[in-house]
Amino acid sequence: MIFWILAIAIFTISAAVISWPLLVGKSKERFLGLAILLSIPLAGLLLYQQVGTPDALSMKNLNAANPGDANQTTATNESDELSMDQLIARLKQNLEENPDNPEGWMMLGRTLKSMQQYPEALSAIEKADKLLPGSPVIMVELAEAQLFASGNPNMDRDIYQLLTDAVSMDPQQQKGLWLLGMAESQAGNYKTAIGYWTTLQGMLDPSSGAAQTVAQQIETAKGQTSGEVTTGEVGVADENPENQVATASAIPVDLSLNDSLPPAPASSVLFVFAHPAGQRGMPLAVKRISGPVFPLSISLSDADTLRPGSSLAEHKQLDISARVSLTGVANAASGDYQANVVTVDSDSTTSIVLTFDQSVP
Repeated sequence: MIFWILAIAIFTISAAVISWPLLVGKSKERFLGLAILLSIPLAGLLLYQQVGTPDALSMKNLNAANPGDANQTTATNESDELSMDQLIARLKQNLEENPDNPEGWMMLGRTLKSMQQYPEALSAIEKADKLLPGSPVIMVELAEAQLFASGNPNMDRDIYQLLTDAVSMDPQQQKGLWLLGMAESQAGNYKTAIGYWTTLQGMLDPSSGAAQTVAQQIETAKGQTSGEVTTGEVGVADENPENQVATASAIPVDLSLNDSLPPAPASSVLFVFAHPAGQRGMPLAVKRISGPVFPLSISLSDADTLRPGSSLAEHKQLDISARVSLTGVANAASGDYQANVVTVDSDSTTSIVLTFDQSVP
């Protein structure tokens, strides 16, 4: 009985966290939030009854278990993964049978996004948007899914416009304010970024972790304002490396061009990426500089992170890489200049050196 009480409590708390932005929204969003709030605990308990092992919690079975058995641990982990896969499969099946279900598509999209299955998440959220157009909550989720699915760390104008429309319709959209601040910060428009984040800060509990993260981003952006060059364009950063002000949590990077390569064209764009060590895919942080002239020095900090609430310090080590794009886009193309990856401790204050000595085939 205690197990079931705890299980219900855990599912309900998780559902409340996910659905809260909807519950405080407009009337049609409250309906969506209520559906999510009720469906997550119910789906979780039904799933556990189907694939879980409640009898394993009995004292008899606990005494029989060997806590040092590595095979048992592996089997448990595989069972957990299977349960999540089955939950997603069941949700997909329900949506195939009842496709006119925006809250179901939103639930599927957010789940897939949390698992970094970005193209599939985007497809699900697009279906929710078609069924419930004009919902600021869905618009923000759609913009984030489009960003992650694109593989391009820079927010294009369509995504930016989607976010501004959502926040204009509902100024209480916290994730929208966060993402708009990130876009402006990446563009070098730090004062505008501070404006978005200050608005967001006023909506948060000052003692919460989210509020502390926003406060750190504001302080980092304030440290950059002395060198700000306001362009009015999304994704265009301060191009003068002398105006790049390092912060206490910044990782300094020195970049140079090997003599075997010609000088980068004025139309080229430099991208410097940070990934968690050993991982690929969507970068944790990126710095974009147009028309780079080498050698130059930059710094990567939390102001360059892409995901809301993320920090370089969350990872012990980071892989730092760089590419000079001759086409101006983040995705690699033939002829782009490439530098080798360097792994560094996230708290390092010593400059790392990246040398462009090869071209993308």
